[in-house]
Amino acid sequence: MTITIDMLNANQRLAVEWSQGPLLVLAGPGSGKTAVLTLRIANLITNSPDESFRILGLTFTVKAANEMQNRIRELTGDEPRRIKLCTFHSFCTDLLRQHGSQLGLKPDFSVITDDKDRLAILGEMGASGEVEIDDPEDSLKKIDTMFTHGITADELPGYFDSGQEDTCRALQDVFRGYLARLVKDNQLDFGSMLHFTRELLASKPRIARQVRMVYRYVCVDEFQDTNLAQYKVLRLVSPDSSSNLFVVADDDQIIFQWNGADPKRLEELKQDYTPQIIQLPENYRCPAEVVKIANQLIAHNPGRASAKLDGVSQNKVDGTVKLQEFANFEDEVAGLISEIEPIPRNHRETCLVIARSNKLLTHVQTAMHEKGLSAEIVSRHQDFVSPLVQLMYFAMKVANAPDSRSLLNKLCSAATLVNDIIVSAEDVSAKAKVEDQTPLRAFFALAATSETLQPFADKGKELLCDSLEYASFVDACFQLFDQLNVTGGENEAYPDYSDDKQNWQRIAQEIRQSHGEGVSLHIFLQEMDLSPKAKPLSKDCVRLQTVHTAKGVEFDNVFVIGLAEEQFPTYFAIKKGELAIREERRNCFVAITRSSQNLYLSYARSYFGWDKRPSRFLDEMGLLDA
Repeated sequence: MTITIDMLNANQRLAVEWSQGPLLVLAGPGSGKTAVLTLRIANLITNSPDESFRILGLTFTVKAANEMQNRIRELTGDEPRRIKLCTFHSFCTDLLRQHGSQLGLKPDFSVITDDKDRLAILGEMGASGEVEIDDPEDSLKKIDTMFTHGITADELPGYFDSGQEDTCRALQDVFRGYLARLVKDNQLDFGSMLHFTRELLASKPRIARQVRMVYRYVCVDEFQDTNLAQYKVLRLVSPDSSSNLFVVADDDQIIFQWNGADPKRLEELKQDYTPQIIQLPENYRCPAEVVKIANQLIAHNPGRASAKLDGVSQNKVDGTVKLQEFANFEDEVAGLISEIEPIPRNHRETCLVIARSNKLLTHVQTAMHEKGLSAEIVSRHQDFVSPLVQLMYFAMKVANAPDSRSLLNKLCSAATLVNDIIVSAEDVSAKAKVEDQTPLRAFFALAATSETLQPFADKGKELLCDSLEYASFVDACFQLFDQLNVTGGENEAYPDYSDDKQNWQRIAQEIRQSHGEGVSLHIFLQEMDLSPKAKPLSKDCVRLQTVHTAKGVEFDNVFVIGLAEEQFPTYFAIKKGELAIREERRNCFVAITRSSQNLYLSYARSYFGWDKRPSRFLDEMGLLDA
């Protein structure tokens, strides 16, 4: 059902019809914030039919951006040409494609998604003597901290105390060298996208003015999740305190502080823009029973947004909140399974099990499989895992970046996994040099000597090397791979192939919707790299997720396990003190508000042989007897 403006409550409608200037919408769980954001954008488009300005909508997931794009298409009845809905990283990628040449980047840059590749760059820098790097992993952590907080090499001395000048200079050298290597190799990682975008907008006033002129209205979803680097980019896109900046946020759902999110960000926003504030306390997702304990829990966090209103349930479904105690974790898992087993198999997709750590979820998954229940730990993969799809993908990447040795290594590794005969990157490079041909053509020539890989190699030479018809290459590959994946039994020859194929086709369709049927190879690859590869799950599969991966979802039946001290809140949070406990409390708030009907909470008196007390959060929710 498409929500229209006539279906909104008074506060929602006020936000949607907001005209000029900055606005902060404090939207609690289940408050319809996505509907408000999409209707806000659709309303701007509908009320300015003769205007040419575009609207920039920044989200934190590709899925959210695509869903909003589809809703706006339904509401406006037209292709949303005047709208750019994307993640922060996709916005940066697009801007650097257009103007990255100002910083030495070519439009067809590659995107690094694997930390092993980033570590390899630092390892090469150290081995070549460019800079002194004793511990690449430690250096990468420090680089990522600088990326997350938007710190440039020139700004770094301000973060070091007197007497640490040598340490500071060493990190400056590593950081500058790493950035220079990325530009030289024409590739970017996620942190450097934000860094170079900020540098571009700050150092090239003409480009910054053009961006502001094009995007007269800027809307940001889940603002509380922004790190400082993202906020600095946003400040350059909308620098004036009177900017038409529409921000949706909830300070009670700040749970990504490990990735740079911080409660200070909302205060900075208020200081920089002095926005008007509209609150959306109405909760259309959670039943009254869940909203009540959520309000009682989060009220224990000091320093929340001033005059923050309690959530008010608008869900008329009779919900349930059930708390159970067990002697040990094994009994807790058995109790969890006994709650899920009576639910019909084809309705178990309505079940979500949330734990604070993957360790607990792994034990739950094992126990469920032993009982014959389908269960899967849901995570956000950034890369394909099937050797067949990797083979096709890296062939396309080498076609786009023919001089990349790391991509050639990955292509040869994938070929070896498919073929069981080693295809050596050294042999490919030697053949390319001797015969004066591209590494990709040399690879296909060597691969063609294998009976298994010959059809793939022939299509590669024809459709990538001779004509660069990559879409036809993909179609041909999937036809070949479908045949290779067939076995005499029920199992697939390549277990992850079907999931990867389904992901590929879904993402490819979304890219074509955004960029057109004739999207170039380098844009296609960049957007494919930016898109997470979620494994599709069946109706009989119980979803298992950590709190962080469960953010933004809702399920009829939510099971939050491990609600014991040193499990949730974690041992490390307790050790760190009050600020860490506040974030853990927000984590718990997010976990319980995923429920649209039934909420099952549990804890054990012992985990892995260690005695534990019930979580303080249960007491704060009013669920423990005094």
